[in-house]
Amino acid sequence: MLFTLNFTLTNLQYTADLDAPSSPKFTSTAKVINYYIDRLFKNSSISSVYTGCKVMRFRSGRHRDDTGIDAVCSYNNDASLATFDREKVYHELSTMTNGITRLGHYSLEKNSLYINGFSLTDTAMARKPILIEAPDKSGYSLTFRIVNENLTNPNSQSPEYKAAVESISNKVNQLYRQSNLQDQFLNCSITRLRAGSIVVDCKCFFQSAPNINRAVVERVFQDSTSNATGLWLGSSYQLQGLSVDSLELAIEPATYETPLKTKKENFRLSFRISNLPYSPELQDSRSQMYQVNKEKIEKELDVLRTSSLQDYFAGCTVESFGPVSGKTYTSVASICKLTPDPFSRALQKQEVYEELKRLTHGFTKLGSSYELEEQSLVVEGYSPVKTDEQPERSGLQFWAIILICISILLGFILLLLLCFLIAFCLRRKSHLYQVQQGMYGVYFPHLSTRKVH
Repeated sequence: MLFTLNFTLTNLQYTADLDAPSSPKFTSTAKVINYYIDRLFKNSSISSVYTGCKVMRFRSGRHRDDTGIDAVCSYNNDASLATFDREKVYHELSTMTNGITRLGHYSLEKNSLYINGFSLTDTAMARKPILIEAPDKSGYSLTFRIVNENLTNPNSQSPEYKAAVESISNKVNQLYRQSNLQDQFLNCSITRLRAGSIVVDCKCFFQSAPNINRAVVERVFQDSTSNATGLWLGSSYQLQGLSVDSLELAIEPATYETPLKTKKENFRLSFRISNLPYSPELQDSRSQMYQVNKEKIEKELDVLRTSSLQDYFAGCTVESFGPVSGKTYTSVASICKLTPDPFSRALQKQEVYEELKRLTHGFTKLGSSYELEEQSLVVEGYSPVKTDEQPERSGLQFWAIILICISILLGFILLLLLCFLIAFCLRRKSHLYQVQQGMYGVYFPHLSTRKVH
């Protein structure tokens, strides 16, 4: 047997990819929420017959950071549970979520919880619990052909395939949400795209009601896509050959691994602002100069809310200002906090660095007020060497070493030659002072030894 569960999260911002069941964001977020829901029901009065819950749809809430959740849960029709007491289950879940305020690391909107359509705000004055049997869910498989588009890459991992799935899924969901079946409609998801123009297979789910059957689902689809020129899904896709069949439904028992605690990634940033002259006032947290620049820089760092990290970004805080050696301007130290969900991969400092660099024009401008020293950004100690300078520096160092070695060798050779020349000259000079001798070793003086009278 099936019953519905609805509630609103106040710290999960609704985005377009949450509307596409095939998107990574939908899959990872649904997995986390399914885990938390499953844990609640396993501690409730229906734990012995409970078999599982599945998030079927995310919807935008009344506020920017609100997201509504529509889920379908199942239990075995066992003699131990003669009737399904939705009010009893409501009170149990209310207690386990701290008065409908917390679901794991998510915040709940108070009074947003509905169990099979029941909410305490609807029957606050009721004296007796309302006991009903949970209704079934109806599912239908739809197949149709899009004749004005072609699918050139049927690989489900290709960008073309994923873009087509998201676009078609959004339009089919919008069709039923705007139809007279909107109160019973839960969700449609694309299961397969096939080549041949584009052949679409999808599944659509509705809450069971007397007015819901295969023929009605088909007729609503045809009526909503018909115009003077044929069948059109939105204004983009021309259709042909619709067929609708009923599905046999079952929700498998939930099996999840316990997620880790919510990961809070703190990334330390340091950078230099070349048009902010350093002053000792910037080190006094009570000074106006400190407060004004701290607030402005933190506001400009909020540019990460428009990045690919927007779903995890919680904000940046300036920790301190300091002088730059040999310069007149200021260095900044700050911390940026990101909170990925428990099932997502760990964020890398390289990702944060590249996003900041992209959003600040190569890290040259922070908003309209601050000029940045281009190569000054460091994220958790990470700052890649500029690729176009690295070969030049390496080449100069290599040739410098070679030139030094050659110079030493030439110097050594020249020294040897110099020593040889000095020795040679000294040897020749010594011959000038040799005394002439006879062949028999008798000394013959140049002057006569006779006594001169």
